[in-house]
Amino acid sequence: MKKFDIIPEYSFVLGFPAETPEKVMMQIDQDIAYIKQIKEINPSTEIIIYVYSPVATEGSELYKQVTASGFKFPEKLEDWLDPVWQNFDLRKNPLTPWLTSEMVDKILGFETVLNAQYPTVSDFRLTPLKRKAMRLLSNFRYKKNIFRFPLELKVLQRLWRYRQPEIEGFVME
Repeated sequence: MKKFDIIPEYSFVLGFPAETPEKVMMQIDQDIAYIKQIKEINPSTEIIIYVYSPVATEGSELYKQVTASGFKFPEKLEDWLDPVWQNFDLRKNPLTPWLTSEMVDKILGFETVLNAQYPTVSDFRLTPLKRKAMRLLSNFRYKKNIFRFPLELKVLQRLWRYRQPEIEGFVME
């Protein structure tokens, strides 16, 4: 795709349940390493990251595994209107008992660092200077896998109104 100047978009879901918290974290680390390999091959690749949220059908093996882990789906249609479920469909607040806050923070921190290291090509508000500044600030974190509390990057992304394609969709000039 790179050869033909096609920008692929790949979505990744991180944080699937596993037998132990260590296995969940190991899978998250492997997923991050894989995403970084993809960016090495084609830096223009758009990467969308989601935190796993169960959407298993009742009675399926996945449903049994998820509910056995302590996850509880809303029981009535009105229950989905509760504010606690508002971000569930965006897969940003998964409400999953097997994911510790450290795991969710790692996933979301990686997303912030990745978006600063490789800003989406569809954000036309970002000038080349802004892109370079974000890349410089995120470089150390990205190379050393330091994703905890990327506050400096979040401040820049908020200040410059960095567009999030997974929430806002993609826009072409």
